[in-house]
Amino acid sequence: MKRLGVPLLVSLAGALAIACGGAGASTIVKVSEAERTRQSLQGRDAQTLAPQAFAEADQALRAAREAERAGDHVAAELHAERAVAAYQHAVALARLTRATDDETQAKDALARAVEQSQRYATARKAAEREADDLEKQLRVAREAERPGAAGPADPERERARLVAARSLATQARLLCSAARLVSAEAPGLAEAETAAADLEKKLEASPKPAPIDAAARARAACLGALTKARRAGSPDADQADGLLGELSRSADPKATRTTDLAPTRDERGVVVTLRSLFAGAKGSDKLTAEGERALGDLGRIAAAHPAFALQIVLHDATAPSAADVALGKKRGDAIAKALAGGGASAAKTKVEHAGAQAPVFDPADAKRRDKNARVEIVFVGGS
Repeated sequence: MKRLGVPLLVSLAGALAIACGGAGASTIVKVSEAERTRQSLQGRDAQTLAPQAFAEADQALRAAREAERAGDHVAAELHAERAVAAYQHAVALARLTRATDDETQAKDALARAVEQSQRYATARKAAEREADDLEKQLRVAREAERPGAAGPADPERERARLVAARSLATQARLLCSAARLVSAEAPGLAEAETAAADLEKKLEASPKPAPIDAAARARAACLGALTKARRAGSPDADQADGLLGELSRSADPKATRTTDLAPTRDERGVVVTLRSLFAGAKGSDKLTAEGERALGDLGRIAAAHPAFALQIVLHDATAPSAADVALGKKRGDAIAKALAGGGASAAKTKVEHAGAQAPVFDPADAKRRDKNARVEIVFVGGS
């Protein structure tokens, strides 16, 4: 075996030294990087929000330092890389924890805001209800206010007063009837009904002067009883607007006057006016097919809104005779039966006859007075 020459040995030693020196430099860089990483995280969220991950990173850094002091550069490099990765993992965990906390706080804030909004909405509804009650009380008070003493009047004006008194008396009876549908125990209802009935009996004799002031007070008393009945009832929100919208959507613009619902509102509730409900001769009590359908639709709507009672009011074009009164009773029963067939509650339905006391067209107008003959289906609300 040949001996190696001195130049070759020197070359090999130099190469080995270079190799060892390069490995040592690489290990120092990795450990230094890990140390810088830790220093940059000192006092930040990674240390406080991810303490376990941060502790594992510190442990890896200590292992890297120990390996470096022992001269094990490969192990030092591996531990240093692991430490850097662990610090970065701690940072990611801290961000996740912070985001979770922020999300929780945001949800809590949203829940508080929603709760506060609901309280405000409840308070607003209560205020609106109180405002409606006050408005009704004000209206009742205004109508109950005693008017100035009526002075002498000529015969024509006295006749007009008598017509107005009869109309007011009829309105009083219908308002008291609506109040009884809402609550038979309404304060002041019995007294108001008695006053309205006595007034109508008095008006049958065509008294002079016409009791226009008494008629106005009777109407106000019945309206007051209806207001008290509603106030004593269920505190549910007013559903009349929703019912009005539903009845309006139910109207068919291509239909005849019989089926075109065209609802309105008055003190009693939501009113649907129907005409030409009965077929055949003038004295018939048989409903037309279109009338049956319209009343059936109204009965189904009434069944879907059980908070409302139904008042059926029959109006005549001219003062009814005894035969007309008997026919009106049969017609009222037929209408009530058709509504019940659609689902309306018979126990919450009442028929009233207004005669010719509440015209909507001038009875002296021969062309239009027949339109005063009509049927009102009133959805009487409890609020």
